[in-house]
Amino acid sequence: MKKLLILGILSLSSIQMAQAHSYMGIVQNEDGSLPEVYSMADTSNLTNTGKLSVDVYMRNFTSSDQDKVNKAIIILEKVMNSNEFKQRVLNFKFKGKKQFHNNNGMTNEEIYNHLMTGAENLMPESVGVMNFDLSLYRSKNPWSKVKGYTTADSMQIFINKKFFRLSSWTPLDVAGNMAHEWVHKMGFGHDYRDNIDRPSSVPYAIGYMLIDIAKEMNL
Repeated sequence: MKKLLILGILSLSSIQMAQAHSYMGIVQNEDGSLPEVYSMADTSNLTNTGKLSVDVYMRNFTSSDQDKVNKAIIILEKVMNSNEFKQRVLNFKFKGKKQFHNNNGMTNEEIYNHLMTGAENLMPESVGVMNFDLSLYRSKNPWSKVKGYTTADSMQIFINKKFFRLSSWTPLDVAGNMAHEWVHKMGFGHDYRDNIDRPSSVPYAIGYMLIDIAKEMNL
């Protein structure tokens, strides 16, 4: 029993540490397990569509919840299709070079072109569409700081009701979180534990980038 208690405390501490500096992303699954490794589908034969649309399926969302997501969708479409987003991705720097951390060996241009195909690992035929299968859930752990999570073998993205329904969690925050999780679906991952490099990984950088551009566009 004592051993289990110690393990439980350590598990909770690891969640808190991992989430301390960001509200976005899957640093850890809700059950405390490590996220699955993300590999990329071969989309080399696809071309940049030039424009992305958003298709969302929502589970367990009230009408007010849906309104918040719908506002986030507008932000996603406007920012992702903007020239400013393109330029930010192309010119993103990590350690003084135009590159992302955890970039799967891809240049900034290759990353941008890949994202703009919209071909997720599990839906490579859905070109030009950002697909979201969103589910609200309530964590069994009242102290959990996990805002949301996803896995590599499913299109579902789970969002914690406790955070989603906060008035301080605006459609802009939802859009940033959705962008982060969608980039996982496009095959990019990030370090499990928080560190100085993780914000420069593709999922985190794109999520933060989207929020910054949206603010500049007064969205």
